Amino acid sequence: MGCLHVFGDALGAHQVRQLEKDGLWELKVDVESLVPPEPEVPSLHAWLLKYDINKYLHVVLLHDRLDCLEEQGLSGFMEYPDALRAGLEAYLSKVTDHCRALPDFAEGMTLLVMGGLGRGFALSFNEWPDQWRLSAIRISDLLMLASELDRPITRYLKCIKQKEWAEGEGVKFINVNGDYNFYCFWRRLNYQLVPRDLPVSNGSMIPINNDMVLPVREEVRNLVDRHVIQTVANSYSPAIRFGRDAYFKSMQGRPIYASLGHLRAGVLAGAVETPRGPSWLLVIPREGDEQIRHLLYEMWSGFIGLYDRLVIEVEALYPEATTDAIEIRLNFVELVVSEDYVEPQPGMVIGAPVVAVNLELRIAEVRFPSDFLMHFQQPENTGERLVLRAIANGLVSLHQGVTEGVDETVLDGLMNRVLGDSGMRILHLFRTYYPIEHLLSRQTQKPIFLAHEDFVFSKLRLSEGCTAARPGTSLTTKSECNKFLHRVVDKIWCQIREQLRQLDRGSVIREVLRVHEAVIQNRGHWRRTAQAVLALYAPTEDVYAVAQERESDRNNVSLPARTILEMAICECPTAGGHQLSRWKLDELLAKAALLVEVAMDSDAVNSDLIEPRIGLHLNGEYDIDRGFHNTVIKPFLTAYFREGFEGAAGRYTKLYRDEHPAERTRADEVFSADFIRAFQVEFGLTPDEAVDGLAELMDLAVEFQNVVVETTLGDLKTRLSKTRGLSSEACEAFIRTFGIFHRPAWDKPPPGFRMKDIIPWRFRRRLSSTAKPILLFGEHDDDKVFFGAGALRLGFGYLLERSERGHLPQEFFISAEMKQYIGAVNSERGLEFARTVADQLRQIGWEVRNEVQMTELGAPAELGDVDVLAWKPTGEIQIIECKRLQLARTVAEVAEICRRFRGEAKDELDKHIQRINWIKGSPLGLQRVVGYSPDPDRIDDRLVTNTHVPMMYLSSLP
Repeated sequence: MGCLHVFGDALGAHQVRQLEKDGLWELKVDVESLVPPEPEVPSLHAWLLKYDINKYLHVVLLHDRLDCLEEQGLSGFMEYPDALRAGLEAYLSKVTDHCRALPDFAEGMTLLVMGGLGRGFALSFNEWPDQWRLSAIRISDLLMLASELDRPITRYLKCIKQKEWAEGEGVKFINVNGDYNFYCFWRRLNYQLVPRDLPVSNGSMIPINNDMVLPVREEVRNLVDRHVIQTVANSYSPAIRFGRDAYFKSMQGRPIYASLGHLRAGVLAGAVETPRGPSWLLVIPREGDEQIRHLLYEMWSGFIGLYDRLVIEVEALYPEATTDAIEIRLNFVELVVSEDYVEPQPGMVIGAPVVAVNLELRIAEVRFPSDFLMHFQQPENTGERLVLRAIANGLVSLHQGVTEGVDETVLDGLMNRVLGDSGMRILHLFRTYYPIEHLLSRQTQKPIFLAHEDFVFSKLRLSEGCTAARPGTSLTTKSECNKFLHRVVDKIWCQIREQLRQLDRGSVIREVLRVHEAVIQNRGHWRRTAQAVLALYAPTEDVYAVAQERESDRNNVSLPARTILEMAICECPTAGGHQLSRWKLDELLAKAALLVEVAMDSDAVNSDLIEPRIGLHLNGEYDIDRGFHNTVIKPFLTAYFREGFEGAAGRYTKLYRDEHPAERTRADEVFSADFIRAFQVEFGLTPDEAVDGLAELMDLAVEFQNVVVETTLGDLKTRLSKTRGLSSEACEAFIRTFGIFHRPAWDKPPPGFRMKDIIPWRFRRRLSSTAKPILLFGEHDDDKVFFGAGALRLGFGYLLERSERGHLPQEFFISAEMKQYIGAVNSERGLEFARTVADQLRQIGWEVRNEVQMTELGAPAELGDVDVLAWKPTGEIQIIECKRLQLARTVAEVAEICRRFRGEAKDELDKHIQRINWIKGSPLGLQRVVGYSPDPDRIDDRLVTNTHVPMMYLSSLP
């Protein structure tokens, strides 16, 4: 009998953790009991793992046959005699049968891991069960695979599943170098399973080179840089590069390494390696809960990023220092970590860290006092300076060979060079008086981003059945391009609907809400720490580009997540459906993202933003010119994002304002009477009642200690009425205003709504989960209700704030009162914006008038007026058109704004141009205003907007 044991360290601690990150966990199954007594089984280790909620993975490590290896050498193939092979097949089949009999089984795989020194192997089985895949990989390749970033084990399993699907469709892959070689081929081609020039059908043969593994190995080895580092105890610890998964690529080139040896012992430790030798930084472990462990990790991982800069500076000062390993220990054993904010008392002196140096052991220990965290409760980086100064003291002492008396001017110089920017922060401790703020900040789920391998896979055979044109040809007219794209949208929607109808509604909404909430929390974290990110990385990286790429990742999953929420509330059954698995979640998000992409392509064609030309590929994909995205949309969004990121950095100090919550502010103290009246008529409740409803739902989230709340409609109404005093009519109005109810079909709007209210590639939709973030299964008291706390807070602000400011279009509303209010407030704020432009011109020395009628200049009345006319006695004249516009977020909105400002007949730019042409043709009309005879060549004209607009990037404007 072969040797079997439970899941342990055979694959290495790092690989075990990678399996856990990938969502794989061990089943408590006695795998030894599954070994048939006869026949004989080869020597092996085995683990039965469960990945996702309904998938099983049987990992079998087959040992090399050392007896044969001695005779055959490394050039021989490992093979089993028929008896051993039959025994192995019987064992594998029995485990397979065991898993297939489990009630939650959906699919599974046997992963044969070939041990030994890397020689080839030959192994085949006579029969293999359905719904169960088989893959073989060498142990060296598995260890290499597990060192990749972003769920590599899951990605490998998806690759094998996609390969099996393509083979089932008739595609033949010619690959003699094993599954890992195929995976590297797939990975190198950006997950393109079948090339565009081949159909997904019988007869397609795809040869795969035998050397696809080499470049991946080189990439991973350079990224991980696995080696051993000498410690102060003169032993050696295995280490890998620290920061290899950082968003900032500069971290991957810095000589910072995390110690796996220390980590296995429960110690956070890393080393900076320079030509002098290793300089260690570690945290002395202490007992504590998850909050303590998280804090210690934040301190260690944050300061080691500054430690390497400090080490280089210190070594430059003392080039003759010892080449032996040295170590700085951070001792937080006495540190008090309070759940609540601790108020510094008047006259209280907060302790500073104390440094103790042991020259014989080459160790400097920094001990922190119990109240040290108070240094991080302020906008200045006092805490960071004290920590880094203590570390510098220890480093200098070890290099000089002294235990005390380090020159303070040396430390001052080091601080100025390493921590010169006051914005450099590692730890951010903000005070909040609101429990919901605390709950949202502690949201623990990491953001899930779009799985690119699923997105690419979903494009195969996409065009089939959507056009009569042959693959390999092109569609060249606007009508046939739009007809094709509309059919593709319908096809993707039908695929999503078919999958949703197999899934439990509560399961889908619960998991997708978690995805959306994690994105909201991650976006908030980046905004709160924008100043620190700029200070830490701006010298070596384009921080704005990295931050925007991260925001793009968030957008690429948040819109699909909201789309799935809106579809699932309608299409998923309330009972009898399957639970949503992570793999199915990835697939649904990918299909929703593809749905939006295709629809936006259609908008671009329909709006004449791109040439109507679509290329149809043999594998079912299509291509279209998306140059407009690169020339207009991308730079437009980049400028908008940069302004917002800089604004977030500038607001950093506001996070530390110690402001006690004031008494509840009434709506009439904030909003105009016109708005309050219009809001009540439109929604059936007052702004005060709406705020009360929001507050109660936030309290409910805090009570549940969960950002995703699940309750019933009856309980929700009871809380709103009893706790907040809302009338039954106000309760109904609140739920109707902020809730999306189940309806029989997603693609059929309820009475009073239109298709534009539900299609997800439009913004400012009346039935979006942004404007209506409460999801209701029905109208009975026992029907389920779901909401995400972060999404609800954003959605409430979206509706209330945008309504009050006139940022929502009139067609968003149904009451005449609200439509009238929106028109009036936009008119008034448009005039206010023009006055703001005039005021700024006055501040820099211009004479200015607003709303100068063209008739005053002698022009016809139909030419309207000049928003801002500015002039100087020296002869310069500015004729300014002011436009207060909405930020465009979609292709359709960008197209609409560009359409309004093309300078064509009767559009908004044309009116401005007509006024300019008349004034320049009759300049004396200005004399009665400016007081002198103007020179037409010194008359300048401007279009000034209140927000970034895509017209700035159009080259075709007059």
